[in-house]
Formats: sequence, structure tokens, C-alpha cells
Amino acid sequence: MGTLADIDDDTKHAARIFVAKVTRQYELIEAILFGSRARFSHQPDSDADIAVLLRGHRGQFLDTKLALADIAYEVLLETGVLIQPLPIWEDEWQHPAQYINPALLNNIHRDGVRL
Repeated sequence: MGTLADIDDDTKHAARIFVAKVTRQYELIEAILFGSRARFSHQPDSDADIAVLLRGHRGQFLDTKLALADIAYEVLLETGVLIQPLPIWEDEWQHPAQYINPALLNNIHRDGVRL
């Protein structure tokens, strides 16, 4: 995993706001930036993919994804950075083989930057 110090200031700022807002509504274990912004290969208009690790067993994915997207939209209006949140529950993170896309979780674990 990379480090937060390596991430550009705009992404850091948007991610901090996003994480602060998420923790008001969810029991967050951690948030991990992944994708092009974590690999330092993003374009100015690239989104910021953020895995949102939530405590407990899998909840309602679609409802949670939509609620996180609402928060991401607020952050977009504040910062100009589009965040694409991906909810992942604790049991899925601990047992990636049971997740619908284990390779994605492995990539997040390998390339992600803890926020």
C-alpha cells in the first residue's frame, strides 16, 4: 500500500471531508483510496475510488451505495473531486474469496492507500 503523504492535495482534501461525513452515519473501520489516484496515474478529471470498510456483516449493498453516493455528491460540490465509494463490510474484507469480486479486494489491499 502507498502512503497518504504521496497523494495529491485535492484528493486528500476531498477524501478527508468524505470520511468525516461518512463517520457521522456509519460505523467505519477504515477508508482506502484505490484506483488511478492511489496509483498516481490519474487525470485531472479522474474520480477518486474509495473503499469504505464498514463494521459487521454485509448489509444492504444498494441502499448503502446510494447513501454513500449522496455524501460523495456533497463532497463533489465542495471540492470539485468526484468520489466513487465502494461499501465493503468487515466480513467481506476478512474473507475476500466470499466477495463477488475477490480480485478487486486483493487489488485494493495491494495498491490502496489508507486514509
